[in-house]
Amino acid sequence: MSMRQLWEGTDARPWAREINGRTKLIILFLYAVLMITVDNPRTLFVLFMVTLLLHLTAGTSFYKWKVMAVLLMLGLWGSMVSQALFFSQIPRTPLFVLISPDMPVLGVITGGLFIYREGILYGAVQGLRAASMLSLGLLVCWTSDPRQLLNALLAWRLPPQVAFMLVTAIRFLPVLASETGEIITALQLRSDSQRGRTAVIQHIPYIAKPLLARCLRRAQTLALSVVSRGFFSAKVSQIRQSWRKIEKAGCVAFFIFTLAVVGSKICYVLSEQGVYFGMLRKIYDISKMYL
Repeated sequence: MSMRQLWEGTDARPWAREINGRTKLIILFLYAVLMITVDNPRTLFVLFMVTLLLHLTAGTSFYKWKVMAVLLMLGLWGSMVSQALFFSQIPRTPLFVLISPDMPVLGVITGGLFIYREGILYGAVQGLRAASMLSLGLLVCWTSDPRQLLNALLAWRLPPQVAFMLVTAIRFLPVLASETGEIITALQLRSDSQRGRTAVIQHIPYIAKPLLARCLRRAQTLALSVVSRGFFSAKVSQIRQSWRKIEKAGCVAFFIFTLAVVGSKICYVLSEQGVYFGMLRKIYDISKMYL
C-alpha cells in the first residue's frame, strides 16, 4: 500500500463513507470536549476502546491498523516516559533511580533523576486522551473524502477560500510523504555505490530542494485548477450536501450527553470549593466515580 493510499478512505465500508462530513466533525469536536472533561482512567480507557471498536466496524484495513498501532504506542510511551521522569507534583514515589543525587557532576547538576510512580499514571492518563483523539481523527481521515469535509465546512457558511485551505492542509502531509518517497527512490537509483542504493539516511540532506520544487509546481497546478473551475464563485459556495435526519438526531443526542457530562463535572468541582447542593448528591457521586 502506497503512502497516498494509506490516507484515502476508499477501502472503508460504505456506511462509514456515506456519513455526512458535518456529522463526523461534530462528533470529533464533542469527543475532544469529553477527553478534556474526563479524568477517570477507567472511563478514558472505555472511550479509547470505543474508538477502536468504531475502526473495527468501519472495516479499517490491517495495514492501517499497524500504522495506527505504531502511532498510538509511540504517543503512549512518550507521554508515560516523559511524565515518569519529570513529574513535579507532590506526593511522588520514586520507583527507580537513574542518576543518584550523590553522583559527581551529573548528580549535582540534575539533583538526581528518578522514575516516579505517580508520573507513570499521570502520563498514562494524558496518553489515553491523546490516543483517543488520534484514533478518532484517523478514523475520520480514513473514512472521509476531501469533498465531504469541504462540503461540511461550506455548509457552515465558512468562506470557500478558508474551507479549501483547511481541507488542503489535511491532505498535504500524505502528499508530502509520497513525494519524499519518490525523491528518495530516485536518489537511490542514481547512486554510484551499492550501499547508496539501499541507504536512506545519507540521501536526506539532498531531499529539500527537489521536494520544495515539486511542492511549488503542485501548488501552482492546484491553484490554476481551482480558479479555472470557478471554485470560489457564489454558486459553488451554495452547494449543500444532504444531512439525514438520523445523523442530526445522533449529533443532538451526543451534544446533550456531552453537555450533561460537562455540567456534572462543573457541579462536582464547585462542590469541592464549597458550593454544595444536597439535591445534586447523586450527580456528585457519579462524577466522582466515573469522571
